[in-house]
Amino acid sequence: MTGSWWKRATTLLCAILLSATLFFAWTSFNVTGQIRRTVEAENMNSVRLWAGDVESRTGAIHEHIHELLVTLHNSNELRTGTPVMNARTKSKIVEMMEEKLIVSTDADAFFVFDTENDYYLFSAKTSLDSRAAHALKDFFREYATLRETPFRDRKWSVIESGGAAYFSQCIRLGKYVVGAVSSLDYYHIDHKFSVLGEDLCFFLQTEDGCFFCGGDELPLDPDREDYGLGSGRSTVSAQIDTLDALATLSVRPLLSTNDKILLPVLLFLDSAVCVVLVFVLLMLLRRKVARPSTELIRANQALAQGNMEYRLEVQEAGSDEFEALYESFNAMAAQITKLRIESYDLRLQEDQNRLTMLRAQLRPHSFLNAVTTISNMTYIAEPEEVRSYIAAFAKFIRYMLNVNADRVLLSEELSHIRNYLDMQEVRFPGSIRFEAECEEEAASCRIPFLILYTLVENSIKHAMTLYEALEIRVRCFRLQTEDFQGLCLIEEDSGEGFREDVIRQILAGDAVFTKEHLGLTNVRYTLHLAYRRNDLLRISNREEGGARVEIRIPDGEEGL
Repeated sequence: MTGSWWKRATTLLCAILLSATLFFAWTSFNVTGQIRRTVEAENMNSVRLWAGDVESRTGAIHEHIHELLVTLHNSNELRTGTPVMNARTKSKIVEMMEEKLIVSTDADAFFVFDTENDYYLFSAKTSLDSRAAHALKDFFREYATLRETPFRDRKWSVIESGGAAYFSQCIRLGKYVVGAVSSLDYYHIDHKFSVLGEDLCFFLQTEDGCFFCGGDELPLDPDREDYGLGSGRSTVSAQIDTLDALATLSVRPLLSTNDKILLPVLLFLDSAVCVVLVFVLLMLLRRKVARPSTELIRANQALAQGNMEYRLEVQEAGSDEFEALYESFNAMAAQITKLRIESYDLRLQEDQNRLTMLRAQLRPHSFLNAVTTISNMTYIAEPEEVRSYIAAFAKFIRYMLNVNADRVLLSEELSHIRNYLDMQEVRFPGSIRFEAECEEEAASCRIPFLILYTLVENSIKHAMTLYEALEIRVRCFRLQTEDFQGLCLIEEDSGEGFREDVIRQILAGDAVFTKEHLGLTNVRYTLHLAYRRNDLLRISNREEGGARVEIRIPDGEEGL
């Protein structure tokens, strides 16, 4: 044995599929994961650097606040219990705040609030929009004491005023609350730090809400794990203690430059391996499938042209499957040669069977009985009845002598049976009750000539008595089972039924005609010749009494 080409082809195909699957799995789970981890690590580092930068810059503003607060507290004119500051003192404090604004590039405004005298001073950068400055001034006039922190506390908070967000710190010492604000616009993470990915969104989440510090201001849902930004994003978060806030950076991860180069190279190499494997597979199919298939086609063509001696060399098949096909072809060629010899004998045997059935059906006494009936009718019947009987008899003889018809329509056979029973009604009035049920689809099917008529005639011959009427019922319908598809013909009578030895003799399968039931023997043999099957005739007795004969006519199956 040379082995199966199918197993080799299957192995190569599996190798191709496995290679592609491993590549895409590596791309999906390894490279993508590695990219995401790299982006998250770099971005987390940027968030931490941003937090350190914010702490450093706000720490510098805090020193200015601390210095201004200590100066106010230590001044004899301004310490706790002193009256409202005069114009010169107020001017001095404003100058101090303006100097702080000049020195600090991140501070937008400073304010001083005298809680004992309810006196408030505010100074903002000239570059700050006047509307924003007034909004901040009003905000701290109302909320300064509510947001104050102890003298040594370095924490900042995030506020929103006039549609803008600010870092804010309010420190109290004695009767004074001193504070400063710094716009979040100065602290956007993408202004100073490198962030990997696209669609950047950086925001601070506090008790008062979410405040953006870089990227696009996207709709946020703090209650969702992904903040409502959508799937496929890389999100990192870090707690900023000095701000009492959670800093979150979210991006869509992108391939790095190295990955952009590496992935096409890997794809090319994997594709090259797949191409080589496919080429090897094609060569194998050509040698193991195409060539043996061509030999089989050539052999079939030679057989079709009449060369019955053509044979294939099994050793050159190339695989187990084609060896079996070559052996099958050689056996088929030998069988065809044998069948051609037997075909002529089968044709002669079928012709003789047809003549035998015709002689069995059309006996001389049938013709004599009809003539005798006509003679008797001339004495007692009206001329119209005689002429009607003669017309039925002529129709009967014409159908019976149709020796050229191998198969007829079921509807034609039923019409012939009814004509025959009309003739019998004249001879034996009231002795036969006939019922026929035929599906419309079954009526157009073709059946062997006289096969159903023979069953009806056989019932009349063996089951009819002069004491009670004989009931004959015929049912014709389409039948489909696991092993059969075609037409089913059932003929039943109310007679005494079959003897067991008669059933065995008719279904014996030999070619010997039984004298007692010549008609049923002819039916069995006709079915065997026409369809090459021995299971199409079924004979039994009904439980309520009487014979039952079933004939099955398969679709599209005819013998030689």
